[in-house]
Amino acid sequence: MERSAPATHGSHAPATLTVQLDKEICRLVWNGYVLPLSEKWVVFYALLAVNHERHVSTDEICDHHPWSRLSPSVAGRDLWRFTRTQEPELFGQRVTSSPARQASKLFALALGERIQLRFDPARPVIFDHLRSLRIHRNTVAVELGECTLLLQSGLVAQALERLVSMQDCTLSANDQAQILTLTTMCLEDQGGIDATACQLPLLLAASHLPGLNRLNRARLLVRVARYYTLKAHYTQAHSYFVILRSLLVPEDGVEYCWFHINYGVYLRRTGHLERAIHHQRLAHDVAQAAQWWHGVYSARSNLTLMHLSLAETSPAPARQRLLQQALDWAQRAHSTVTLTRQQLAMAQTAVLVARCYRLLGKTMEARHWLDKARVVDHHPELALHLAVVWDEQALLEEQGGHHFHAHLAQAQAAACRGEQE
Repeated sequence: MERSAPATHGSHAPATLTVQLDKEICRLVWNGYVLPLSEKWVVFYALLAVNHERHVSTDEICDHHPWSRLSPSVAGRDLWRFTRTQEPELFGQRVTSSPARQASKLFALALGERIQLRFDPARPVIFDHLRSLRIHRNTVAVELGECTLLLQSGLVAQALERLVSMQDCTLSANDQAQILTLTTMCLEDQGGIDATACQLPLLLAASHLPGLNRLNRARLLVRVARYYTLKAHYTQAHSYFVILRSLLVPEDGVEYCWFHINYGVYLRRTGHLERAIHHQRLAHDVAQAAQWWHGVYSARSNLTLMHLSLAETSPAPARQRLLQQALDWAQRAHSTVTLTRQQLAMAQTAVLVARCYRLLGKTMEARHWLDKARVVDHHPELALHLAVVWDEQALLEEQGGHHFHAHLAQAQAAACRGEQE
């Protein structure tokens, strides 16, 4: 590794900071020494250099790759901490400034008279390079955003096709991580957790890519931890959840939610239902504050299932209370996907609401919600969904003593699965 430049504090010779671009690789040279900085810090100082006559906001910084996956508030804290603690070691002095009351929002170079700023090649060439990072980021970010919306809307095949086409592009480590994460989610939606086995070595390899930021590493490891959880390899799963616990903070929003959603699933599967509910509630509250409705829906659906599981082993008075709580979460999940117009999720949550009503002994309400669950268009796995609905119908009929109708419903479920009676 290249060594950082010797400090110039106290020296009479003028110092020189050079922004150097060579074959699309940008670097910072301080008094003849290439500073050992990661890509994001080179981009930060290069942005300040080409805009040395003004302050640069965290919003503008986050509009450039590879800062683009951080929110301006998170990036601001990172910038303030780095500039305050690392600049004296790197440069022998502070070389940036930030207004006292906006310490995490605005930054500028503060080189003074004894530090010369140079560009190699000329400043316009460096400016164009940084602009290309912005264009690249916007293009990739828009594409990834659209793929995410397609996935969350149930249009999994379309999302996967676009993700596969993006893999031929020149991508940064962070773009690769997001594509891998979304691809893994698509494959799981299409074929269950077994369909993601081929992704596991790719996820683990990508988690060690140079330049990968903290949040994208967390995204990758959440999928790894989820794979091991759903395959019942709980020791391996736990080791990754331990890593994730130290990687993420509540301010991380979506990634923090994904961690707690999946950790809650791990706890439920390992017999810690009360703790599982706690983590799912935590994920729900953060998702709601961030207005990330897919996370809100996921947490509410999981909370429904967890309260139903807890009710199974509880005495009668507690059982009724837990079933009522499960119904409340199921209805709230359905409201969320109705407001966000997620047709497939509306049908799936309708089944959950019907199940809660059935277990509470409310037959008419259960029938009503099963009818709603059957109303779904363009479902990628319509037969399997309808099989679940008919299974629930069979249980409802059996519970009411209507054995003939229960048998008919079971036959319908078997037909949907393509099974022979």
